[in-house]
Amino acid sequence: MKNSHVLIIGGTGFIGKCLVKSLKANGFTDILAVSRKNHLADISSKKNIEPFIAKADFVINMAGLVSFSKKHRKKLLDINNEGALNVLYLCEKHDNVKKLIHISSTASFGFHKDLVTEETFFDWEHHKHLGYSYSKFLPNKQINESKQATNIVYPPLVIGPGDNSGTRRLFSYVRKKRRVLVPPGMNAVVDVRDLCEAITLILKKAKNKENYIVTNENVKLTELFSTIVDLLDQKTKISRIPGFLEKPIYGMSKFLEFLKFPIPSENIFFAFKDRIFSSSKIQTDLGFVPKYSYEQSLKDFLNESTEL
Repeated sequence: MKNSHVLIIGGTGFIGKCLVKSLKANGFTDILAVSRKNHLADISSKKNIEPFIAKADFVINMAGLVSFSKKHRKKLLDINNEGALNVLYLCEKHDNVKKLIHISSTASFGFHKDLVTEETFFDWEHHKHLGYSYSKFLPNKQINESKQATNIVYPPLVIGPGDNSGTRRLFSYVRKKRRVLVPPGMNAVVDVRDLCEAITLILKKAKNKENYIVTNENVKLTELFSTIVDLLDQKTKISRIPGFLEKPIYGMSKFLEFLKFPIPSENIFFAFKDRIFSSSKIQTDLGFVPKYSYEQSLKDFLNESTEL
C-alpha cells in the first residue's frame, strides 16, 4: 500500500502540507499534491482534474472554499458540492482508484443541543441560508451511497503552526486590544498535526463507508480567547456577550451584510451556539489518540510566527 500513488486534491495549503509530511512519515513515497493555487487542479472542471485521478490509487479530496459571506454562496455550492461530486464521479469512472477520502466539516452537521456523532441528523430544510455549512453537507449523501469505496472526514476548527488564516485571525482579534467582546458559544478544535495523523490512519485502516469526526477538545470561545490573551502576555479584558443578545445581534449582522459590510452573519449565528462533537468512533475503531491540546497548538503557532 505504501508504494501506491496518493493524490491529494487541494493539498498545497496549510492542512495539505502537513498531510504530505504525515504520509511520508508513515512510509508513503508516491504523493502528488495539486490545487488551484499551483494551477494544476480545479475541481469545478472534470476535464481539468481527470488526468490526475486517472493515475491515482488513492484520492484525498481536500479542495473546498471556506467563506461565510453571502456573496460567495454560488461559488460555495459550485466548489463544495458540485466540485466534490465531480471528484466522486471521476473516482467511480476510473477503476484504479481504490479509495476516495473526502474532507468535509463538522459544519455539515448544523447545530444541536446534544453531543454530535457521525450518526446525528440535522434537518437543513429551513437553514439553507447558512451557505458554507449547507454546501459542506450537500455532497455527503451521494458520496455515502456511491459504489466507490469512500470515507468522509469531519474536522472542526483546525488550528496550529503554519496557519496564516484561521489561527492567525484568532490572535489578531485580541492582539494589542484593551477589551474584546466574545460570544458565549462553543466549538470543537483540532490541531492540524492530529488531523493529518487521523487522515493517514483512515487511509491505512478504515473500512469502506466508515466516516469519522476528528476532534480533540470542545472549547468555549471565551476560554479560547482567554488562552490567547495569556499567551500574548496581555491584560486584555474578555467580555462575554450575553446569550439574550443573540437575536438582535444576528439580525443586525444580516442587515449589515445586506449593506455589504464584511460581517458574515453565519459566523455570528454559530458563535452563539454550543456545538459539541464526539470523536470516540475514530478512537475506538482506529486507535486514534490526539497529541496536542488546543493550548499547545496555539503556543506552537505563536512560537513559529515571526509577526502577527
